[in-house]
Amino acid sequence: MRIRKQLFFISLVTLALPWVGCQTIREMDNSLRQGQVNSLSATSRAVAARIQSDDQLRSVLPAPQQSGTDTPFYAHHLHSPLFIDGYDDDWVSQGYSFEPLRLGTKNQVVMGLRQSQLHIFVQIHKSPLRYFNPSLTTLDGTDHLILHTANQSYALFASGPGQALAIRMVDGQKRVDDKTREHQIKAIWLEHPQGYQLEITLPITWAHSGLSIEPFESTTRSPRPLRPVLTRSKELASELDVFTALGTRLHVIGHAGHIIASAGTIDVEATTNSTHGFLTWIYSLALGNREYPQVQGTAVKGSLDSEDIRSTLNGETTSRWFLIGNRPLARASSPLIDDTGTVIGAVIAEQSTGSMIDMTNQAFSKLLAYSFLASLFAAVSLVFYANWLSLRIRKLSDAATNAVNENGKIAEDFPVMSSADELGDLSRSYSQLLMRLREYTNYLRTLSSKLSHELRTPLAIVRSSLDNLEHERMGKQAKVYADRAREGTTRLSNILNAMSAASRVEQAIGASEREIIPCDELLSNLKDAYEDVYPNVRFNLKLRKDPKGLRINGSGELLVQALDKLIDNAADFCPDQGVIELGLYRHKDSIVFTVHNEGPPLPSHMHGQLFDSMVSVRDKAPTEASHHLGLGLYIVRLITDFHNGEVHGYNVADNSGVIFELRLPAC
Repeated sequence: MRIRKQLFFISLVTLALPWVGCQTIREMDNSLRQGQVNSLSATSRAVAARIQSDDQLRSVLPAPQQSGTDTPFYAHHLHSPLFIDGYDDDWVSQGYSFEPLRLGTKNQVVMGLRQSQLHIFVQIHKSPLRYFNPSLTTLDGTDHLILHTANQSYALFASGPGQALAIRMVDGQKRVDDKTREHQIKAIWLEHPQGYQLEITLPITWAHSGLSIEPFESTTRSPRPLRPVLTRSKELASELDVFTALGTRLHVIGHAGHIIASAGTIDVEATTNSTHGFLTWIYSLALGNREYPQVQGTAVKGSLDSEDIRSTLNGETTSRWFLIGNRPLARASSPLIDDTGTVIGAVIAEQSTGSMIDMTNQAFSKLLAYSFLASLFAAVSLVFYANWLSLRIRKLSDAATNAVNENGKIAEDFPVMSSADELGDLSRSYSQLLMRLREYTNYLRTLSSKLSHELRTPLAIVRSSLDNLEHERMGKQAKVYADRAREGTTRLSNILNAMSAASRVEQAIGASEREIIPCDELLSNLKDAYEDVYPNVRFNLKLRKDPKGLRINGSGELLVQALDKLIDNAADFCPDQGVIELGLYRHKDSIVFTVHNEGPPLPSHMHGQLFDSMVSVRDKAPTEASHHLGLGLYIVRLITDFHNGEVHGYNVADNSGVIFELRLPAC
């Protein structure tokens, strides 16, 4: 895998940053929620301690209900005025809860308080209805509703659907006249399929000591006990205002769960999420799915009832999370205990997490953006770094590949990096290695001339000694040995002459002068000469004319010598009466000489060493007349280098022969 791809995959590790950030936000969110719950618990305990320490505030709370007694009436706090029309649509639409009248499970009542007026809606199941006959003076035999207060009892009746009348009952008598009429009670009487219903308004002061509501029954019985009417306390609400904060709501409830006082407001509207849906999904995924129950028993119903509140009314301090709308709601409850240790109510502290959600959502959005930018920056930086590093490595790799060309020549312009990193050290190490290799190669190239010079004197001594030995009397066997020694000195002399010839060629190359050479004429003349020199081989000439001409700027003597070496090499391997084809053509800015001979192909392992010094692929045993040291193609390479050209040798596609190409710059 390329370094660029490796670094790209390594850059993906930066994607761990958003995960770490999500864990951080989750911990922050949990800490904020726990801190919010702790703060609400502290607030509820402080409010409970304040109420318990003040007898006047504590007296507002209803006394615990005795077993077998009726529960108190609860008058809801009406936020808007009601239209007194005898219908229950105002009550139902605003969510106020109806309570049973205990006189039959179907009879029900709901109360509300607006300013100083107590509003009552009563629904009685009674059939058939018996309306009041205006010609009568008493309510005997007439359906009517009886209201009992601490000081007076009242009877409400009607002659038909519509405005109802109210009279004061004197000594249990229900006389209808102007003296008993009560004008402070206003009521509307309507029918419903199972009976009748009344919507009543009367002063709240009448119900301070309790109230009893019962429909008329034909059987005589004693009036039912008065039931307390619970209303919200303004004094207690003002005390709660001291402890409220923005977004916090406080309730004080009685032992039955009715709200006695409230202060503060919370946002119960649906959360307005301006973020993208995908971000919202990521946000919920990061923080985890928290499934909370919906709030049971809202303030508009006048009571609070849930498992945690019931536990609080049993004397436990609780805290729990709920959903109100789609917002999480934190609730903390503390019990109110009187001097006898009896739980008389509870303090409820509630706070929505709207501000906290906005804060964590904003933090998450910033984290996601910063993490994405950081990951993108890291990925782009690593890609650029990978490209830069890959470019340096590729440059060093190309330089190492081209350090030694096909002819075995070591380049002298190997690039050395000045950087202090590992690649710089590697380039400098390569440069030193190539310098030492170049020095050793130069030593090997000059070794032949040095050996030829050093071996001539010992060889002359050996030859003169053999000449003198011929004048001495020798046995037959000794004469055989002397002949073998003379033959060896002759071979060694030929080797030294060949090595001297290569050295002379190198010297001649340095002293050669350049001239314009018409290559087509030169090759045509050489072809005729080669036919005379090599009669056992047939020669073909293949010239490709070019309008620009086939000329080079070089040394004609050296060029002829190079072609002689190639022809001599081709003739050695060409079979008897085989064909050697000489070719000449222009390719771009080069003049190309080709020598194609039939015969065995080149060994594959020798392709890169053909033009090295003292390298030969011949397998024939040398004779006295022919000694091949592998210097012919080496001389061809020297002449080619002098002309700034290239020489190559390769096999024909069907391995039927070998082609040598000599490419020289055209002029």
